[in-house]
Amino acid sequence: MSCKGFKKYSAINGDVQCEIKSKDAPFDYSDDMHNHDCHEILILLGGEIRLYTEYTGHMMKRGDVCFISQYIFHTADLFTPEKYDRIVINVNDDVLKAASSSKMDLRTCFEIDDETLLPTVHLEEDELEEVIGYARELQKSVNTAAPGSEILTDAYLKLIMVKLTEKYSDDPMIHCPNILPPIVSKTFEYIEKHLTEELSLTSLEKEIHHNGTYISRSVKKISGLSLQQYIIAKRLALSCRLLREGYTPSDACFMSGFNNYSNFSRTFSKQIGISPKQLQMSYRNGKSVTFGVKKEDRDRT
Repeated sequence: MSCKGFKKYSAINGDVQCEIKSKDAPFDYSDDMHNHDCHEILILLGGEIRLYTEYTGHMMKRGDVCFISQYIFHTADLFTPEKYDRIVINVNDDVLKAASSSKMDLRTCFEIDDETLLPTVHLEEDELEEVIGYARELQKSVNTAAPGSEILTDAYLKLIMVKLTEKYSDDPMIHCPNILPPIVSKTFEYIEKHLTEELSLTSLEKEIHHNGTYISRSVKKISGLSLQQYIIAKRLALSCRLLREGYTPSDACFMSGFNNYSNFSRTFSKQIGISPKQLQMSYRNGKSVTFGVKKEDRDRT
């Protein structure tokens, strides 16, 4: 099935994915927030973007690298529509854990105590060119089935991650100005705290101290989603995480805030593209998934 006009719902192939993209390549983030059950590294090569997570927002320019931890919702806005060149690397946590040593944990860039901070580093030109070279080779090895490709994938991923981890340890840019509007930040925080409870616009109005319509418009401007769509996407992502941790589809349903299994299964299958049971089997086979809201459902709201 063609992915044109949709968010990404298919499984990320394998444990590692690396893509070097230009403005003409499909836009990774579309207009709406989504998350992955793997880590993501975004390296900006050209242009400027506003990168938002459910906790914070930052401007990014050439040489900036951000580390988006698994399950964190994120999206990006093009500040320079005519130019957007980037490297996007997705990698499972287990892969980074296995590649680490007692002296260097390659997951360091993703493990941060304060979720309101977005782990970021800036690479100088010589450092950036070195990483670009490794990324080109990583992309080749990931996309070939030639003998030894898996060894090369492991080697180039480690070269990239060692470089970025060293840079992050020496000079993290975690205190960049936060451009996420406070009203959106407060709304996301409230939804996160009460995700598995009954959520209403009235309760949000009382908590945020703003008109519900204004809250809804502010959230949609940043995330591309209505409040209801965002809540559903968050609950679905939580249910997927629970399925990955070994919970049954029924347990995942009620533990993620759905109060009716039939409705949960129907919504899950429509948005994720497979049933909860099928996703459980996908996890057992080592696949990763991107979560969000399909474009045609977003447009109906």
